[in-house]
Amino acid sequence: MQAARRIDWPDLAALLLSGVLAAAAPLQVFLLAYALLGPFHYLTEIAWLRKKQFYFREGLISSRSYLLLAVGMAVLAPLEYIVKRDLGFWIVASLLLLSLTVWVRNVYALGALAVAVVAAKYVLRPWIFFIAILVPTLIHVYFFTWTFMLSGALRDKRATLMKWVNPALLVLIPIALMGVRLHYAAPGGLWLRGEAASFGAFHAYLANHLQHSLKMDATLLQDPVVAAVIRVFAFIYLFHYLNWFAKTELLQWHRIAPREWMGIGVLYAATVAIYVWSFRAGFIVATFLSMLHVLLEFPLNWHTLRFVSLRLQGKSTEARAQANATMQPVA
Repeated sequence: MQAARRIDWPDLAALLLSGVLAAAAPLQVFLLAYALLGPFHYLTEIAWLRKKQFYFREGLISSRSYLLLAVGMAVLAPLEYIVKRDLGFWIVASLLLLSLTVWVRNVYALGALAVAVVAAKYVLRPWIFFIAILVPTLIHVYFFTWTFMLSGALRDKRATLMKWVNPALLVLIPIALMGVRLHYAAPGGLWLRGEAASFGAFHAYLANHLQHSLKMDATLLQDPVVAAVIRVFAFIYLFHYLNWFAKTELLQWHRIAPREWMGIGVLYAATVAIYVWSFRAGFIVATFLSMLHVLLEFPLNWHTLRFVSLRLQGKSTEARAQANATMQPVA
C-alpha cells in the first residue's frame, strides 16, 4: 500500500497512453480529443469551480462579478476569428491582471503591471502572440497542468523520488515526441477539413514564428517540424483532459447531484451535435467554453503558483495553509 501511494498510477497511465497515441496518430488524436473530450472537461471543471466560488473570494471584486465578466469576455473570444483585432490579447491580459488580485493587492504594483501590459501591446509584438495565443492554449493546458502536478508532489511529505516521476515524465515525453521520426499515412479529407476549420490558423501562426512553412494538404504530416508540433499538441491536450477526469479523490464525481449531471450532459450533447452538423460551428462553441474555463481558472492558477513559490522558498507553514485554502476537496 505504501508503494502504491508514492505514485499517482492513473496519472502515470494517462501520461503513457497519451504519449503512445500522440505518436501513433497525432492529427486524429488532437482533433478528437479537442472535439469530444474537451467540451466535457470544460463543463465539468466550470461546475466544480462554481462550487469553489472560482477561488476568487480574496479578489478585488465578488466571485459573481468575476464570473459575469469572464462570460462576457469568453463571448468575445470567437469573434477574434472574424474581426482580427487582437481581442484575445485584451481578454486574456485583463482577466490575468484582475485574477492576480487574489495574490497581489498592492495597487501600485497592479498599476505598474497594467502599464507594462499596454506597452507590450503597442511595442512588443511577440508578447501579443505569447499572451493572446499561448496562455489559453499551451500555457494553460501544459504549464498549469505541470504546476498542479508539481504542487501535489510538494504537498506530499514523504521523502521519496517516486512522487516526482509523473512531473518529470510530463517534461520528458514532449521532448521525446519532438525528436522522434515516424512515417504517417496521408491524412484524409475529413481530418484536413477539421484541421483547417479549427487549428489551421493557429499552426500557421506558430509556423510563421518558427520561420517555417505549413501546407494544409495531404503532405501535412510529412514535414517533420509540423508533425512534431502536432504530436506535442496531441499529447498535452489528451493528457490534460485525462488528468482532469482521473482526479476522482479531489473532484468526487459520485457526489455531483443528478440534476447537475443532467445539465452537463445536455450541454455536452448539444456541443457534440453542433460539431457533427458543422465542425467549424462546433469549434466556435468549443472556443467559447474553452476560453470561459481558462478565464475562470486563472484565480486557482495564481493560488497554485503562490503555493509552489512559497514551498520553493522554504516557507512551508504558509504554503501548507495556502494549499489547504485552495485545494480542499469538493463539498
